[in-house]
Amino acid sequence: MGTDWSFLASHSTDPALSWSTHSGLPRNALEKRVKRPHLGRYRAAWTAVQQAHTTPDALLVSHLPLMGGATNVLRRRLCPDVPQIGFSFNFTDLPTGCRRRYLTGALRGIAEYVVYSRFELDIYPAYFDMDPALFRFLPWAMEPPQPGPDNPTGLTGPYLCAIGGEGRDYGLLARVMRDLPQITMVVIARPYSIAGIDFPDDMQVFTNLPSAQTWRVAQDSQGLVIPLVSPDTACGHITMVGAQLLGIPLLVTRSRGVSDYVANNETAQLVTAGSAGELRHAVTALSEDRPTSRALATAALVKAQTENNPAQWLAYFQDCRQRFGL
Repeated sequence: MGTDWSFLASHSTDPALSWSTHSGLPRNALEKRVKRPHLGRYRAAWTAVQQAHTTPDALLVSHLPLMGGATNVLRRRLCPDVPQIGFSFNFTDLPTGCRRRYLTGALRGIAEYVVYSRFELDIYPAYFDMDPALFRFLPWAMEPPQPGPDNPTGLTGPYLCAIGGEGRDYGLLARVMRDLPQITMVVIARPYSIAGIDFPDDMQVFTNLPSAQTWRVAQDSQGLVIPLVSPDTACGHITMVGAQLLGIPLLVTRSRGVSDYVANNETAQLVTAGSAGELRHAVTALSEDRPTSRALATAALVKAQTENNPAQWLAYFQDCRQRFGL
């Protein structure tokens, strides 16, 4: 997230609550040059812990496991009585070796971990030798994305799109689209997620587009494809919920990591991971069967407006205040 991100501050109406955000993004030449250790991460963790140390009734909220570990190591030394929530506790790939051993120790003492799928409730406690009772499932929550005015594709005809950088199988999608030259596909990804892939001529590929342009591409499309790498991949939640809130039809790989968000032929089309045949058939249907796709998108929109509303996260933190006596 950028330095202007405020988490839930803009949604909170409780005058007793104040919010402070500390970003781990590099902010000077030294932090940009030194990759290990991640100086920006530890600078953000240190300033957050310092503030928590001097603020009555403070609650530390770290996002993603590595920031969680860095913050928790410093919290245990400076303000061990301040509780910490390990929010956004998610891995595209589980760490191994030294990284696993480091996190197993660094994360000790965090009061609670928040995951975005029920599937993860069982995975992480066993892998890091943690108490399962410390894990809570909260569906990903967000306001509807704000598409900008600029669509960078230059396309005037219908097209499908695929968006996201984590846990995506763009290699499979490229092979399928090579057999469907009549369908145009736009991919918006991270450079590492498309490295080495030979895309056919009917696919436009962009990397690192700004959010407003990305969602303009999505909103102008006939539907959005999320090809995940495995039936256990717990990624794509932001893209899924954002598309649902904009009423965009979805085609998603069937995965236990996203089963809380999409149901086959109810809110999306689902296909088996790695199945080129199923994906080819579903892409064709998404492009050609517009009434069915729109009906699924409408059902998904109604569901997302309730289940993925930021008010659900605010309710969680109000509960935390009571449980932690803040």
